[in-house]
Amino acid sequence: MRVIILQNIKGLGQMGDVKIVADGYARNFLFPKKIAKLATDAALKEVDALKKKREASQNLETENVVKLAEQLKDAVLEFTRKATKTGKIYSAVTKEDIAEALTKQFSTGGGPASGWKVEPNSVNLEGHEGGHIKQLGEHIVKIELAPDVTAEVKVKVSQE
Repeated sequence: MRVIILQNIKGLGQMGDVKIVADGYARNFLFPKKIAKLATDAALKEVDALKKKREASQNLETENVVKLAEQLKDAVLEFTRKATKTGKIYSAVTKEDIAEALTKQFSTGGGPASGWKVEPNSVNLEGHEGGHIKQLGEHIVKIELAPDVTAEVKVKVSQE
């Protein structure tokens, strides 16, 4: 049976894909859970129109993400923490802290970042102990804005 996938499903396909699946799988699993619908001529035309519309908006979104990456290149996030004499901080700077600071700094005002919210899982603290910044000083953090667009942000941690 030919079906149109309505959601991105790992192992099955992306939203809008036309797949051939077993009749029982479609009737008993995909259709009741509204994961797929029968691929009729009208449904196929509707999916093509949606794909074109989504592609156009995705191109615009990609342009905004690239502009945002340019803005983030010069960004410096500053945090103050209590620390030991050796420079180890008591309360680590986490992905959540960085995401919140970026959201506050860049989502207000106009431009490509207007209304932009950083998700903590898009912050890459690779190379830092335990995925947290635990030392005073300057650190470079990578932010994944899109699957193919990454920006680097400078994080400065100073003593309280």
